[in-house]
Amino acid sequence: MATVEAKSQPGPRGRSQPEKIYVRFLLALVIALVLTWLSAYWIRQSEIIILACQVTEAVPPIPAVVVLLLLVLLNPLLRRIPRLRALSSGEIAIIYVFTTVATTMFGCAIVRFLISLLSAGHYYSSGEFPMEQIVSNIPAWLAPSNPLYYRALYEGAPSGNVPWNVWWLPILAWAGFFTLLGGALIGAMMLMADRWIDHERLAFPLVQLPLEMMGRGQSGSFFRNKAMWIGFAAAALLNLYKASDAVWGGGKTGTMYFTIGQSTFEYPWAAVVPFSIHLRPELIGLGYLVSTEVSFSIWFSWVLHQMEAIWLSTLGLRVQGIPFVREQGIGVYFMLGLILLWKDRAVLRMAWQGWFGRGHKDSPHRWGLLALGLGAAGVVMFWVAAGMDAWLAVVYLVSILLVGIVYARARAETGVPLVWAFPFMKPQGVIFDFLGTAPIIGSSPTLLSPTIFTVFIFLSRGFFLGQGANSIEGLALGRKSGANWRQMTIALLLALAAGTIIAFVFHLQPYYAKGAIGLQEGGIWGDRESKAAYMSVINGVSSPQPPNPRNIGAAAFGAGLAGLLSLIRWRFMGFPLNPIGYAVACSYGSLVWGPFLIVWLIKTAILHYGGGRAYLKSMPAFLGFALGHFITAGAVWGSLSATLGGIFRRWSIWFG
Repeated sequence: MATVEAKSQPGPRGRSQPEKIYVRFLLALVIALVLTWLSAYWIRQSEIIILACQVTEAVPPIPAVVVLLLLVLLNPLLRRIPRLRALSSGEIAIIYVFTTVATTMFGCAIVRFLISLLSAGHYYSSGEFPMEQIVSNIPAWLAPSNPLYYRALYEGAPSGNVPWNVWWLPILAWAGFFTLLGGALIGAMMLMADRWIDHERLAFPLVQLPLEMMGRGQSGSFFRNKAMWIGFAAAALLNLYKASDAVWGGGKTGTMYFTIGQSTFEYPWAAVVPFSIHLRPELIGLGYLVSTEVSFSIWFSWVLHQMEAIWLSTLGLRVQGIPFVREQGIGVYFMLGLILLWKDRAVLRMAWQGWFGRGHKDSPHRWGLLALGLGAAGVVMFWVAAGMDAWLAVVYLVSILLVGIVYARARAETGVPLVWAFPFMKPQGVIFDFLGTAPIIGSSPTLLSPTIFTVFIFLSRGFFLGQGANSIEGLALGRKSGANWRQMTIALLLALAAGTIIAFVFHLQPYYAKGAIGLQEGGIWGDRESKAAYMSVINGVSSPQPPNPRNIGAAAFGAGLAGLLSLIRWRFMGFPLNPIGYAVACSYGSLVWGPFLIVWLIKTAILHYGGGRAYLKSMPAFLGFALGHFITAGAVWGSLSATLGGIFRRWSIWFG
């Protein structure tokens, strides 16, 4: 940072130092943009046309991992070219973070789901499902209004060309929206970065992998470390075995998991089956960097959920979904979000004084508060301009921001590489739980507000909220790699806008050329959810639903338990249960509990018998295990199945 802040000094060729830094930053952005565009061809073939492997659903996205690997391997060659300077670690970090954020926008539950929400109501509307009467409320600057454009999207245009004249305005509008909401999340992360990175020194496992790959980690030369290659080879052999078993032996697809079938049990044990243990290499490898306290809290909280389900079943409560984990989860997320904001109240005060008092005028906190304020205000105005009631826009935004902040915290502490590690559907669903449908649907005679509210269900069902986690990890990576925080913040914002535009382009082209229903998925991801969401609005007029006491009780229980755990940890240092582990267990705990149990057992044994030195020596092996899985299962096998098809399609692997 000192280099960036230095006064202008002539360089070797008469150019001042800040000017050279500015040029280098622009060069990094251009490289990142080109690599994102090239990655789009891979994503289109792998996810949209063939549906071979959801490479954008991985955390970090597989294209970003491959980009980082290529930069690290090719960068030494640049030093041998006369008059050409190699990329610095900070510049590589900016390119990596840019591609991470931009390629995530291609994900099935972001732009793809959004296109489904904009189109499914028009295309599938019928006498039985009269959705067109409400989707016509969507303004033309958010989606084309003529149903013929959607028929061509699903069935293919006669010319095979995209009608850009009706799509360019919505694409720009959505790029602006994602930049506003992403900017609010980035601003929140800028406010919390100092505490999380410097004071609490959170693990940031997903940051350690790129740091090691760039040679800035604790192991020194990562790619010359024997332990790393042992872990890499173990993941490669595991995937080779699974692929061979699936292709020639008729075995299960995906990563290893074991399930006990429900048919072998009766109540109360039937309440906790099917009982599955997933052995995910990326969770085991990255989870090794997490403290044993957090890993213990994750698997132990999940076990408590199962015990809770058994207990409720013995009491006669045999309702599907007990113990209502996602409902508990939204309460946990809300409570932890409020606690995190309370802990950072001094930073908020400092940021406010930076603008209106005697605070530091160039503090990241100051600009973080501005980004949060402008982004949040812009999102509310965007929603109100589209037709959503102002009070509903504010309530929904608060719900989204709280969940986004806590999910970022969960990633920072646990490194759980799951885009779904939050109580999905609940950021929006909790509003219906507490208010019922009448205040939202019944108060709108034209159904304009609930229709727009439904369009934005992708923020609750999808994983755009993970961009907050990408932001804090980008800021942490920038600090550790020497990237300037201003440049990293600009890169994050530009990646949101560029990723949205490129994602729309590379989705619409195959849809209009081949027809969405003619592609491998037989439609657009989320079209069933889209139809159900719009029909719930129509049915809500004649059959309004009251508040849901059961879900409210579960959310209150989760919030109360999270608050109690936080209070106990504040009063009694060393208390083993971490509330963030409870939050993760409430969010796809069935996927993560097994890997974190394995990690907890291994790491506890290593620390007990070998101490910290043995832990540091073994860490590259676990990072190599995660990297090996990303490369062999995602990059290599995913590319083979997407390009060659045939027998390679017999083994599908998903990272979500």
